[in-house]
Amino acid sequence: MAPKLILADLDGTLLDEKKHLTPRSRAALERSAASGAQVVIATGRFFGGVPDFLKELPFLRYFILMNGAKVYDRETDTVLYRAEIPLDTAQAVYRLLEGLGCTVDCYQNDKGIMPRKYLDHLEHYIPDPVVRMIIGPNRLPVDDLPAAMAQGGDTVQKMQSFFPDLALRPQAMKLLSEQFPQLIQSISLPTNLELNAPGATKGDALEALCRHLGLDLLEAAAFGDGTNDLTMIQKAGVGVAMANAAPDVLQCADLVAPSNREDGVAQILEQWFPQ
Repeated sequence: MAPKLILADLDGTLLDEKKHLTPRSRAALERSAASGAQVVIATGRFFGGVPDFLKELPFLRYFILMNGAKVYDRETDTVLYRAEIPLDTAQAVYRLLEGLGCTVDCYQNDKGIMPRKYLDHLEHYIPDPVVRMIIGPNRLPVDDLPAAMAQGGDTVQKMQSFFPDLALRPQAMKLLSEQFPQLIQSISLPTNLELNAPGATKGDALEALCRHLGLDLLEAAAFGDGTNDLTMIQKAGVGVAMANAAPDVLQCADLVAPSNREDGVAQILEQWFPQ
């Protein structure tokens, strides 16, 4: 049976390697929505970082943002679910990561914030120009991130780092696990590391959205590639990993779609919602 709720990650999943939505993928989303399915973007990005060509699609009402830190209904401009990192924890994470040769930035109040010392040398920390194109324009430069976070409120929605030397990422993950075992670590891009509060997973957000819509988890299908997609792929009735997905994601998926370079999401949706 075709799913009633379809969740699609963006980077490495719905979007191609240039971060574009192909005509085939757009048509598959439109056909799914026209057939009665609720199509939802489930991303690590904040709402302002979602491309305009997706926001222009009138059938996209619900968004799972920042790995599940927020479920947003844009039709009513309401937050259906949230789970955020306490300010003191976020500041302590910054102090730990700052000396490890990686960037540190955060999402707070639906905005990206990054120290100027990283933004001014982004090509050193993020070699991929396509990823830089996502990060750079979507970050507010600050001189003192802990102070900026304190001015923004009592919580932070998500923290993120990029590692120019990938050998340092496991070291950072180990230190974070030891000092902040409550935080959820995940990877969505080749050189990044993301940190979220307990309860801020795409799986938790999927459960919250299903409760709101009166749907069973078995009626949902979820597409993803990164470890930040793992929980929603496990909890959805049908979990679909892209062929380019991380090994852990491939292992737990019910289906494997062709890669994002091959319109993999569209190829599966075309089977459920044929022309």
